[in-house]
Amino acid sequence: MTDALRMTEALRMTEARRMNRATREETVAGMAESPLLVEREGRVVTLTLNRPRRRNAMSTGMLEQLADELRQLTEPGKEAPGALVVTGAGGTFSSGADTREPDWRDLSRRAVRRGHFRTVFAALHEAPFPVVAAVEGYALGGGLELALACDLVVAGEGALFGLPELGVGAVPGGGAVHSLVRRAGRGVAARMLLIPGERVRADELARLGAVERTVPDGGALTEARALAAAVAEGDPALLAAGVRLLRDSGHLDRTAALGVENGYWWQAASTASRAPSAPTDQGTSHPDDRGISGHGR
Repeated sequence: MTDALRMTEALRMTEARRMNRATREETVAGMAESPLLVEREGRVVTLTLNRPRRRNAMSTGMLEQLADELRQLTEPGKEAPGALVVTGAGGTFSSGADTREPDWRDLSRRAVRRGHFRTVFAALHEAPFPVVAAVEGYALGGGLELALACDLVVAGEGALFGLPELGVGAVPGGGAVHSLVRRAGRGVAARMLLIPGERVRADELARLGAVERTVPDGGALTEARALAAAVAEGDPALLAAGVRLLRDSGHLDRTAALGVENGYWWQAASTASRAPSAPTDQGTSHPDDRGISGHGR
């Protein structure tokens, strides 16, 4: 091989290595830039909003991917997780809808994004398993709505919640006002909605009942995963009935709520009657076992 050919071959190999390295770097970067990360550990699935440089602002692409992932997790015939954790990367949950998207002022394109929002909230409401939000940093606008769409909210005690929609030419459209009025009271809902820049800390929302558990800042995800793993140990059919009861009865009057409870009671009872009977001790009765049977439940 001549010197010229050797040089040409060396240049070709160098260029090939450079291209391979660039491809690998692009692939890694693409993975890092994915707007939604999915992890499964045991029976717990974690969905992580992954746009930390934008405080996990929810773009159309992120919402589309989130809606698709929730659709897959709840698809009939597939093994559903025992529990789901929703969180955000980079020390914050979500700053809400991405108002910097080029199509923010285009009503027809905002309608597309709105459709994805509604699909996400509907999927969370219909999910046959408990959903836990792990909140750090900010949960604003659509981020707050996403957190409150979950069954349980675990938050760093200094996490901040707010509804800045009126200041950006919008109103909340994902149920946050309804959830806040129901869970924390009209006063806090009015503060967050009407007072510009109002932010409410997680420890205050915990006292009011909108956040179920607070932990030192930075510990929300660990605590949420531990809680989800404990919850996921329950019987799937009973968990499905339990979350449906929780989500469906809160806005009803007592008579309607009791009707909903009756329906899920029979659903759970019929499921239990099909399960193999557990061994019993015919000669003893533990005092702790008398509560449920004593009330005829």
